[in-house]
Amino acid sequence: MPPLGQINRIIRSQNPFDGYFVVKSHQVWGKELPDATSLNNHASKAILDAIKKVNDGKLETAGITLLAPKGVGKTHVLSRVRHRLQQHGGGIFIYLCEYGKLSQIKQQFLQGLISSLRKAGNQEVMQCQELITVLLNKTIKKEFTAKKLIANFPAIIAKKPQLIDQLTHQIYQLGVGVEDPDLVKALLWTLSLVHAPYALNWLAGKELTEAQSQKMGLPNVSQNDKDAYAFNIALQLLNLIGYCSTPVICFDELDGAESGDEDDALVAGYSRSQVVVSLGKDIYNNLKKGVLVTAMYPMTWRSEVQVLPQVTAIEDRIAAKKIELNHLKLPDVIALVSRWLEEFYNQHDVDPPHKLYPFNEEELRKNFEEARPPVREVLQWCADNFGPGPDPIGKLERLYEETDSDLEAFIDDNEKIANALAFCLKTLEGQTLEGVTIETIDRDIRPKYRNNGYIQFKVIGQENNEPVKIGVGILQNSNGRSVGAGLKRLTWYRDFGLTRGCLVRSKSIRSYWQGANRHLTKLIDELGGEWVSPKEDEIRPLVALRKIARNLEDYEIKQEHFQQFLEEKRLIIENPLIKEILSAPSGTTPGEVTDEDEEFEQAEKAVSESSDSEALSEAEELTACLET
Repeated sequence: MPPLGQINRIIRSQNPFDGYFVVKSHQVWGKELPDATSLNNHASKAILDAIKKVNDGKLETAGITLLAPKGVGKTHVLSRVRHRLQQHGGGIFIYLCEYGKLSQIKQQFLQGLISSLRKAGNQEVMQCQELITVLLNKTIKKEFTAKKLIANFPAIIAKKPQLIDQLTHQIYQLGVGVEDPDLVKALLWTLSLVHAPYALNWLAGKELTEAQSQKMGLPNVSQNDKDAYAFNIALQLLNLIGYCSTPVICFDELDGAESGDEDDALVAGYSRSQVVVSLGKDIYNNLKKGVLVTAMYPMTWRSEVQVLPQVTAIEDRIAAKKIELNHLKLPDVIALVSRWLEEFYNQHDVDPPHKLYPFNEEELRKNFEEARPPVREVLQWCADNFGPGPDPIGKLERLYEETDSDLEAFIDDNEKIANALAFCLKTLEGQTLEGVTIETIDRDIRPKYRNNGYIQFKVIGQENNEPVKIGVGILQNSNGRSVGAGLKRLTWYRDFGLTRGCLVRSKSIRSYWQGANRHLTKLIDELGGEWVSPKEDEIRPLVALRKIARNLEDYEIKQEHFQQFLEEKRLIIENPLIKEILSAPSGTTPGEVTDEDEEFEQAEKAVSESSDSEALSEAEELTACLET
């Protein structure tokens, strides 16, 4: 055992509990937090048992609802299930905890499904790649690993481009539960690292450029009812997953305060939980095989779900089994704290005087034996009493760094960028930046039927003692028609009460997009509007800050400390993108924009040129197998 002084120095330098008493979505997918497996084992065991019964053919579907107050461990249970599936296989894990606009819940579900398929599965490749590997092996009666196929697929397709269509047809003939063979084709493209991001975007309902669409044989579909289209695609994908595995669909964090859009009759006045459980019922009704898990507070279940007219139908489907999680008894507290400390000391390769050091059993007994606390309360107490007291600004710095590094791809997500920009600009209300005194940020752009979501918010204020109303439209779309439609709205100053239109787009506008270019010329040359090209490292801090701000209560951080953090670090007021939106328009198009098609072509070329002779030989072998 090292000298006690060395251990105490380690304790003073790092607090393993600080900031980690809330299980965040990236921890569900990434490195697991220390898990005292005895805690709420009955809940995780019930979910894993249901998955096994579905896999064994003893059940077709199962609906489970986890009920527990804040901080008792709902997300931790789901994280445990996810990591067991990753270690041992047995299911494709689908996890949603962010829901965006409730009026677009089915689109949000499809995007959450595809986001989950991007995550690593049992074979250390994306779950979608594992899925298509199983289907390919069934088709050609081989046992290739996903990694072997991924390593060779780009070279195979470069040599035999027609093979994608042949394999699509062969897999489709298996009767895999999809109506649209293009879904199979898109999954095949995920085996090529160059094409996978585009294929997954297409599966999520996002547009490709005309060149990408033609090259990959994935048509851009114009949908009048995007929600219905998204739900249809999601159900087909769930059926396809069910053909060779078990989809495990988890809806977490249903306890939000927001309500549906009052202008949408289907969700107007309904809460997040009510909209999501209704979606869960619809999924369950159409699910041929799978396990559906929802997690919420007991109060949410009683006051929001049980008052719904269709509560019996909902309960029979998504909550056939309701499981309450337990507050901790003293042995549970000791197991939890000792497990976290064990991991901490193992990381530093030291042996403490005893497993609870620097705490002791008597201390834990005094604080928790009668209290029966939730997990979060115990971890919060440990954070507050482990070494020096926590510094809220230092804690926010660590949270910011972690959140920033764990953000998923967002550069094509109009809504996520818009939400981040609007939130950050709102923190500047009452301040003057780039000559604009910001009075308010208006997210309710009317008339809605005219806007159709293209202008996401308005910055309202004063500039040179004159009213200014800047309409901001984030248009990262890849299709000329969508970009043109958005640009057209940005020129309708009278309709939307604008004094200036601002396009936020990092991608080029192609010369043959006639409508888009016509509206762009009008916006910049005639109306004095602006085109701002954002960089990913300018947007990333804004997305991270909004994510932290939405969870301040869970992190036990006061609003005034968050505001102090913003003022000290100046992450918003000195952000180049924020300043560019507010500054006087330059009257020119930005010089730095991305040419998507050029990037796509260069990536394809780089792959074809990088294959060595050994790789090509292996690819030829695989090609022969795939063609038989």
